[in-house]
Amino acid sequence: MSRTEMTRASALLGLLPLLLSIAGCDENLAPPFPEGQGQAADLGSPYPAGPYGVGVGDVIANFQFVGYANPEESTGEERAIELADFWNPTGEDVFPEESIYGAGEPKPTVLLVVVSAVWCGPCQFESEKLLPEEYAKYAPRGAEFLLHLADGPAAGSPAELSHLKAWTGKYETAFPAGIDPKYKLGSQFNSSAFPANLLIDTKTMTILDSPTGIPEEGSSFFQLLEAHLRPE
Repeated sequence: MSRTEMTRASALLGLLPLLLSIAGCDENLAPPFPEGQGQAADLGSPYPAGPYGVGVGDVIANFQFVGYANPEESTGEERAIELADFWNPTGEDVFPEESIYGAGEPKPTVLLVVVSAVWCGPCQFESEKLLPEEYAKYAPRGAEFLLHLADGPAAGSPAELSHLKAWTGKYETAFPAGIDPKYKLGSQFNSSAFPANLLIDTKTMTILDSPTGIPEEGSSFFQLLEAHLRPE
């Protein structure tokens, strides 16, 4: 073999790994993304696209819970609840025939997600004294409340269904309530943030306000809520 032929052969050998990778022969060319990073979008329930967050102005991710659509009427059977259930892109959508929230009922125009903890005194006060009155006032005009019991009796320890049953029974919760077995939403808040009240525009699933602690009556929080209600 001449020197020129040897040079050409060497160059071809140098290109071989690249050619094989282009042909798809290199199994290590595209390793899996690390867990929690780079996955394809959730192709399940229809929902607004991200990016997602838990701050004011962010679109909140489609968090999923296990609990009850109406704890007062529950027979003990747990249901899957997700934020996509309440997405109302036209502002005039209704729940489908098979919905656990009532077939043909109007979807909410605004959603209040209350993130609570069993050990949290202010959370207990809010659930006993404030939420029942607020729900009775705002629900008829298009507001929906969703209780997310994040922590159990100890801070940082995810709540279990037994805690949810006891909580909703004690406080006679009349709106959807759930726990998050994967602790995805609860992990976004530290203990000093409980209760967290996330006010969400259901047309876009954008967070309108997210105050730490219990919002005060007449505050900008409730002004925003009332601005997103249906006319009286």
